[in-house]
This record gives sequence, structure tokens and C-alpha cells, in this order.
Amino acid sequence: MFTKLWPICSRGRTGLSEMSYSTPLDNDLPGFAPRDRYGAWRAAVAAVIVACLTFNFVLAFVNTNLSSIRETHVILTELILVGLAFALALTRSGAFYALMLLFAGYMAFIFALRPELDLKAVRDVLIALVFYFVGRKVRSISDADRIVMISAAVVAAVGLFEFLQLEQFTALVNIFDYYVARGTLSAGDNFVEGSNLFISSTRLEGRNFLPFLGQVRASSVFLEPVTMGNFGAFLFLWALYRNDMKGRYVLAVAGALVIILGDARFGLFVCLAFAAALPFIKTMPRLIWWLLPFVIMAALVIIGQYMEGMPWEDDFIGRVVLSGQLITKLTWTSTFGISRNVPFFGDSGYAYTLGHIGLIGIMMFWSLFMFAPEHRKDATRFKALAAIFICLLLIVSSSLFSIKLAALFWFTAGAVDADNGGTSISSVSEDAVDYARPSSVAEPIRRLRALMGSS
Repeated sequence: MFTKLWPICSRGRTGLSEMSYSTPLDNDLPGFAPRDRYGAWRAAVAAVIVACLTFNFVLAFVNTNLSSIRETHVILTELILVGLAFALALTRSGAFYALMLLFAGYMAFIFALRPELDLKAVRDVLIALVFYFVGRKVRSISDADRIVMISAAVVAAVGLFEFLQLEQFTALVNIFDYYVARGTLSAGDNFVEGSNLFISSTRLEGRNFLPFLGQVRASSVFLEPVTMGNFGAFLFLWALYRNDMKGRYVLAVAGALVIILGDARFGLFVCLAFAAALPFIKTMPRLIWWLLPFVIMAALVIIGQYMEGMPWEDDFIGRVVLSGQLITKLTWTSTFGISRNVPFFGDSGYAYTLGHIGLIGIMMFWSLFMFAPEHRKDATRFKALAAIFICLLLIVSSSLFSIKLAALFWFTAGAVDADNGGTSISSVSEDAVDYARPSSVAEPIRRLRALMGSS
């Protein structure tokens, strides 16, 4: 299916990105799949990422119509998807394996100081690393465009079906029963009697956007509206970044549709932050974006201490207050991720990240992302938008660690940093002429150049 969908999705306007698909030189580039297998690899990546978006939806369908689902089924499915992504990320480049060893060493270190095995923390970081390196293997940024477009189409189509045909949707997928079956909710958590939706899928006080649409917030394949809104903000991010992508305006409209269907006020706030920051991205040094999460954490500590014990409203300001109050509950051991008893941090992504990964781990992995080698001139724009997205999202949610959103996000982050020779003629350098020659001629020429270089 993905192979058939590929040609009809967006293509780059310049056509230069397609040059690398037919070059024998690709077989010699570290991290690139051989020429005759790249199409299959690309389709497999699309299938895995769409599966990460939709597997909860599929399991909920199974739980509603076929057989009961347990938490172990969800964990096993995630393990399979991450394992498949790991296989797709395998490369001849040593950076992937070196970073995996660094990650394993760091987690072993904090687990040695913390008398418990926190597998969730391992999973959270592993998803980011694996899918980032899957993205670094793409040959053209347009490959990432197509996967984003396919993902947007799936989410928007299911979201519209849910919103327009709610009774038929919930007859196929009983969302609340699924979350009870997997152990996330209990039967008494449903404050809307008879509802089959997630507990936050109904705005009892009325929708923020287009109130005439009713009280229901669509959740599409994510089954809960929070990730739905965050996904819409990501689509807007990618549309802003990929300013030469054909179909970027369609993608931006899809992002707006997803945010409206999910009634995601935070998603809208993030999109406004993107638009406000865009004019200043070229002039601001990378160090400013690197410092952003630490500045926000310091501000949250001040807010939490100043408003300790004070009530908060269920809006963005209230969630900031709650995040500040939760982060002030951290001890010095939990700040460095080595506390024996990590409290429940609710919707505070910063407190959750500190408690499970630790401040040193955050600084290390954040630095690796922000200062990773880049091969695209516009990579700085993506890093800045990504920093805004991540730093704002962690104030009110830890959903960035969920594979439903993280797989696609980190894949695109890797694709931006990828050494895909098709992004510009200069990236292929003098060896670019070899693709026009028969391989029998090109190979001796490459060997001769290697000998001359070694002498």
C-alpha cells in the first residue's frame, strides 16, 4: 500500500532531490541502504511509523470486537515496533552504535545509583534515538515529506470519521473500555455517564473553537485528544520548516483541521509561538535555543515556590502553575534521576523527565540533538522550531515520550540532519559525475582516486 501511495504524495519543486535515487554512488555512502533495496526500506519505514500512530486504535478495535486486550499486549506491540525500527536504523556508520553504547552506559550508571530498574525511562530515550537514526538514513528530505503527508492523511481521515459518525466510530472502537482493559483507567474514572470516549474527550464547559460543533473532542487514531492536538502542532511545524515542499499549505490546513477537531487550545498556542519566533530564528544563535529548556525549568521552579499550594485553573496558565508546583517537589536525588521513590508527576513533562532521566542525561541528549552534524542549510530553522515545540510541550505534558507522536517527530528530526546528497548539488561534490557513467568505469576511477589520496 505504501509503495503505491509514494508517487502521489508531495514532491520537491526543484527535482534535485530525486537525483540520488538512481546513483550507484549511494551504495558507497555510510548508512545508506543499497540501491536495489532502498525502495523497500523506505516503504518499511513508512509502514512502521504509521503503525506507531495507529497501533492503539487497532488494539482498541480488537478489544471491542474480537478479544480482550491487556497491558502486556500494548507493551509487546511497542517492543516489536521499536525492534523493527532498530533493524531499519542499522548502518555502517559508527555514530549509531557509539551513541547506543553511551545511552546504555548512562542508564546503567543511574540504575546502579537508583535501586530499581526503570524500563519506562529506557523506552522513552530509546524511541527517540532509534527513530532519529532511522531518519538519518533517508536519501532525500522529500522522503520525510511523504511520510508526514501519509500520516496526516490517516489521522485526518479517521478524525473526520469519528467526528461525523461518532456512534458508528464508538461501536467499532470503545475507547474507554480499551483504556480500562490495559490498566490506564478504572471503571469509575468516567465522569460522563455512558460515554465510550476517553475521559478528556468531552468539554463539559463547551468547546474553545467553534462551539456549535458540540462538546466532543475528536481523538482519531490516538484515542485521546491531547496527542491529537500535539500532532496538529507538529504538522504546522513541518509546514513552516519545509517552505519548498509542494503541498505545504495542504499540510498546514490538515494541522489546523486536526487542532480544531481535537479542540486543542495548547496546539493553537504552540502554532502561534512558531509564527512569532520564525522572523528571529536566523539571527538568534544556537546557544539560545539550547538554553531554552533550562531557562523554562528555572522559571517553573520560581513559579512553583511562589504559588506553592495555591489552586490552579484547567487552562494553560493553570497548567504552568501545576507544572511549577510539581517540579518543586523534586529532591536533589530525583533531580538527577537517582531517587528510589519517584512521585507521580501528572502532566508535568519537565518534572517527569528530571525524575526518570536526570539533569545530566537531559543536558547530554539535548546537546547531542541541538549540535548534531547537519548537512542542510535550513537545519537551524527546524532545530529552533523543534526546540519551541519540545520546550512548550514539556510544560503541560509528557506525551512527547509516547511512541504515537515520538516516532514521527524524531524520524523527521533525523531526516533533517541526514547527509542526503539529493538536497543540493554541492553535497555530491566531484563524485557526482560518476552516476552518469557505467559502474564498470566508475569503480576503477574511484579506486584510482583512493590510491592517489592515500599517496
